[in-house]
Amino acid sequence: MSTILEKENTVLSVRGLKKSFGGQVILDDVSLDLKRGEVVLLRGENGSGKTTLVNILTGNLEPDKGEIHLNINGNKEIFSWPRRWWKEVNPFDHFTPERLVWEGVGRVWQDIRLFPTMSTLENVMVSSPKQRGENPALALISSKAKSENKQNKKISSEWLSKLGLGDRLDSSCDKISLGQMKRVAIARAIQAGAKILFLDEPLSGLDNSGISYVMKYLETIARESAITLVIVEHVFNISTILKLASAVWTLSHGRVQINKAHEIKESTVNNGNHLHNLLRQIAGNKGKIYTKQLPNGAKLNVVNTDSLEESQAILEVKDLVVKRGIRTVIDGLSLSLRAGHFYLLEAPNGWGKSSLLDVIAGIHPSESGNIILKGEEINSLPTYSRIKKGITYLRSQQSVFTSLNVEEQRRLAKTDRQLFGNTLNCKTKGGCLSGGEKQKLLIDMLPAANVYLLDEPMIGLDNVSIGRLVELIKQMTVKWKTVLITVPEYKEV
Repeated sequence: MSTILEKENTVLSVRGLKKSFGGQVILDDVSLDLKRGEVVLLRGENGSGKTTLVNILTGNLEPDKGEIHLNINGNKEIFSWPRRWWKEVNPFDHFTPERLVWEGVGRVWQDIRLFPTMSTLENVMVSSPKQRGENPALALISSKAKSENKQNKKISSEWLSKLGLGDRLDSSCDKISLGQMKRVAIARAIQAGAKILFLDEPLSGLDNSGISYVMKYLETIARESAITLVIVEHVFNISTILKLASAVWTLSHGRVQINKAHEIKESTVNNGNHLHNLLRQIAGNKGKIYTKQLPNGAKLNVVNTDSLEESQAILEVKDLVVKRGIRTVIDGLSLSLRAGHFYLLEAPNGWGKSSLLDVIAGIHPSESGNIILKGEEINSLPTYSRIKKGITYLRSQQSVFTSLNVEEQRRLAKTDRQLFGNTLNCKTKGGCLSGGEKQKLLIDMLPAANVYLLDEPMIGLDNVSIGRLVELIKQMTVKWKTVLITVPEYKEV
């Protein structure tokens, strides 16, 4: 009897899944079961196959061999590989992301995929399935289209409010922070009817407040709505996810090890301590660390790697005012960055961290104020001129060329830096790289500069890769380069 109930409670089963790229085995005979309302933490080093596995289970990639069984809302489906020729002929039996979404499989991507010019509310509303208003004929003749749209708007607003975005319903998604975008994406996936939801680093880039909202929300939908969650998370946030997870899948060398969450002894060190350790590593024995308080709860942590020597200001921001639409995100900010120093800007989501770096790099205009590089005002210069004068900028949502392989992208960037060793296959195309691998490639391709602006560069990186990034930053400061990175606000607990 218990076996029957267990089978009925299983919403997804994987048997003998295999996947290779160019002769390299990524997944090797993987078998898994997911139960209704279960919360699973999926972890592994960069390149271990986490993204490949999630891509397959959400219909974005086909395996070379194996079976996937779905049992959602009483609808049972079996997909097996290699596919028989008659299945490929049948237009209603293709294995696609759309097909799995209809079945109730949702996904929140690491690189957020919202409609940028639509509001947060519209982004959630548009995902509602089977809307009569989407059909012009039904919208004209059906009396229920308007009432359905009204109900859809009400439910979408409630999802966003539960995620702490009730006051941003009308904000367009190109004018909100990365952390807020992630919360919108989660609400949209649930509104689309997901019963199994795969989340790629949902907490990465969130401040304490955002993490609290998302964790409470995920706990609620798992407990009350029995939605199954599979979460891939950044190393800084694994201890937080373990408080919610019931099981842990660890990917290594193509195989998956399955453990109960309570069996995993994960460090309980919070993000604030992680960052303190990072600052200490960069400072070394001779350096000193101090903090400058900035408006609206932000702070600038400063590391001088040689406390006995002061250097000249290389980049200055004076009385800067920045707007996103009608909202003022930065109001009269002044900063002075010195050569050979490392700066860590820690601020809440929505403070304007990315907007500040966009303005310094010339991507977004300022309302007023001055930006001075090596004594020269650069307000009127385009981005490419600022790069020539010594500014390098890695944006938080920057991507690689999907059709070029790693070797071609490095050649295009005219760089031979391989900070992360041989962890990147030079023949792999950008579109096949995981989020962490893309971040590694982007860091490797950073051009030489006097000032490095890095917006949340640790997103997607494992502990080993973060250590190598720290070593790179230390090398930069020794060579009298200036490095400014941004992170969300983390409070010691």
